Amino acid sequence: MVLGCKKEPQSDKLTGGNRWILDSMRVYYYWKDQLPLNPPDQVNASSFFKSLLYAADRFSFLDNPDEERKEYSSFSWYGFEYALLERENHPGELIGTITLVVPDGPADRKGLVRGDIFTAVNGIALQQANIDQIAKILRLGSGVQLSLANSVAGELVPGKSIDVQYARHNELPVYLTKVFDVHGKKTGYIFYNQFSGSYDYQILESLSRLGNQGITDLVIDLRYNPGGDVSTSAKIAGVLSNTTADQTFVIYQGNSKAGRRISSFQKTMRENAFEPQLFSELLNYRLALSRVMVLTSGSTASAAELLINNLRPYTRVIQIGSKTMGKDMASFAIADLRSPKLVNMVLHPLIFKLFNAQNSGNYETGLRPDYEVDEFSDLPLKAFGDPNDPLLKKALEISGSQAVATALLKSSYTGSGNLKYHSATIRNREHAILEISK
Repeated sequence: MVLGCKKEPQSDKLTGGNRWILDSMRVYYYWKDQLPLNPPDQVNASSFFKSLLYAADRFSFLDNPDEERKEYSSFSWYGFEYALLERENHPGELIGTITLVVPDGPADRKGLVRGDIFTAVNGIALQQANIDQIAKILRLGSGVQLSLANSVAGELVPGKSIDVQYARHNELPVYLTKVFDVHGKKTGYIFYNQFSGSYDYQILESLSRLGNQGITDLVIDLRYNPGGDVSTSAKIAGVLSNTTADQTFVIYQGNSKAGRRISSFQKTMRENAFEPQLFSELLNYRLALSRVMVLTSGSTASAAELLINNLRPYTRVIQIGSKTMGKDMASFAIADLRSPKLVNMVLHPLIFKLFNAQNSGNYETGLRPDYEVDEFSDLPLKAFGDPNDPLLKKALEISGSQAVATALLKSSYTGSGNLKYHSATIRNREHAILEISK
């Protein structure tokens, strides 16, 4: 890509690192025309970077190894996500529920499972007034104790406590695949939690195995997926639809310098160096589907949203769940490539707006589902792949693969209005980056 240049306002009054940040933003940033002409210098580079951002920009960020970071997500430390909900008829009182556990992560090894309910963290009872305190404890990585509880006849009965300590762990993006077969109607299900190019073959092979079992519908569960590599999104779309290498996958709209460019499936696959690189190889994994159903939540972001939007021109896509996060833009990493290197930082500013082959995009407020379903309408939460999970249940009803004998077990904690905090949404908002090559 060639970017034009013209004389910009002087940044000579800024210190070296901040001058480099501003000069880079004036070239690449989508909202470059909204940058302040003469921003005041600041000692802290991250603060200076944030002072440049357009008001609507929720996602640009800066990596500065010289600034120590002490807080990470419970997902990063312990391998679990959680939600805090207000107890019905108990104003101000909260319960916590485990929403995701990374297979073979620290929480998994301690026996935590999706759907577990907890009422205290490190002995501190969950209250509306101390949400920030609880969230901070779970972001520090100093070890946590969760006081579990059981729901008996609509009442919470104290259970055991579980201590979880930080340990290094690795997440494989595909958690689970499953086939539902009712009277010969086969629907495949896959829970996929990260568009990581390093594991492209894992997702492609998982989809192929589902296809080999004769499925005609596919449910892909992206409810907590933060996104990742655009090339991975193109590969998945390529095996879920009857497309060709030269058809348009994504349209990038940049600032006045970058302009607009159209990227085919083949070209998008090569945005990153991950294998496979050839579109022709995708044909070995392709599925013959009548429709694709995608399960979403407010935590679904970036490349996950791109897959939904950019698959729609080529196959029938049904979205089930709640509105997505609204990350309709792409970024690439900007580092100091001078020799010798003078700035030890990496910028990740928003560079491009994203559109599909039909020029449809602008979903900054989120992609709205075709069927709105609240996963917290029924507690305890069901395991991924359980046909009683409200989102999957709706998908199976649509596909005709819903077993007649299944029925939801109602609890006393109902209604989406009770959700006060979800760690996956916070984590994905901070790290919902769709990376492309420069």
